[in-house]
Amino acid sequence: MKLNLRSVDLNLLTIFDAIMNHGQMSKAAAQLHMTQPATSHALKRLRQTFDDELFIRTRNGMKPTARAIEIAGPIQEVLLKIRDTLDSNKHFEPTESDRAFRIAFGRYGELNLLPRILEKVNQVQTDISIYSHLDDQETGLESLKEGKIDFCFDFVSPQDKRLDYCEFKPEEIVVIARRDHPRLGTKSSISTKQFFDEKHIVMSFGSDRRELLQQFMEEQGGIRKILTEVNQYIAVPTVVMQSDGIAIVPRPMAEFFLYKDRLKIFKLPLGLPSLPIYLIWHRAMSQDKGHSWLKGLIMECV
Repeated sequence: MKLNLRSVDLNLLTIFDAIMNHGQMSKAAAQLHMTQPATSHALKRLRQTFDDELFIRTRNGMKPTARAIEIAGPIQEVLLKIRDTLDSNKHFEPTESDRAFRIAFGRYGELNLLPRILEKVNQVQTDISIYSHLDDQETGLESLKEGKIDFCFDFVSPQDKRLDYCEFKPEEIVVIARRDHPRLGTKSSISTKQFFDEKHIVMSFGSDRRELLQQFMEEQGGIRKILTEVNQYIAVPTVVMQSDGIAIVPRPMAEFFLYKDRLKIFKLPLGLPSLPIYLIWHRAMSQDKGHSWLKGLIMECV
């Protein structure tokens, strides 16, 4: 029959450890800031818990029994692990960690940001792993609130007080078309009229963000003609390279090495400022040393 831990005062283990280390009741009591009578009473309860004398008084101090010697190592190991777990000031050492972090990279962060983060992680001899979280059924913000992930990226700062964030970097939005586009292939720039005359490949966003973008387009004097709508950001340049459609994407995506030789990149002929990209996390993780280590590493990738 297994011992019911609820019936055991686990504080007694620190007293056992102190007596085992010092071999004297007086020194164990001093270390624990206890009186000797209180320490003696605790030893009595320890003996009842383990059904063993544990320590025998001798002229040279407290001599441990065979049972005490047997349990001393495991108890000390458990106490060290508990202290490490509760020590909020303990430095995080990546070389000793096998922690798994989860990040929602958003629409295209897997393309250029994930490899850079992995490169930095791999510079350390560590068993840490990074998992890319698919924010398909719910947004990255929702996954953060539920504790499913460690970080997410978004171009809208969160309003929920449970979340904290910092600006990762702004990204310029550009227009892309295939290099041999029949109307834009020889152009060095694109006008507002040409932008709205061409058909567009667009990414499916949430309805609220789509409305904001559409409203901005109308304020610029036009409505985009939609050639097709795709569900994966990586599909946008792929479809552009194989059609006469154009698209707007962040510049890092347009300049990604797999695409850039087959795309023409134009400055967006609209008054759209660079989009701020935010790194977001749950406030509850702000004191976590490992979490802070990874956050610092991510920010080095700017």
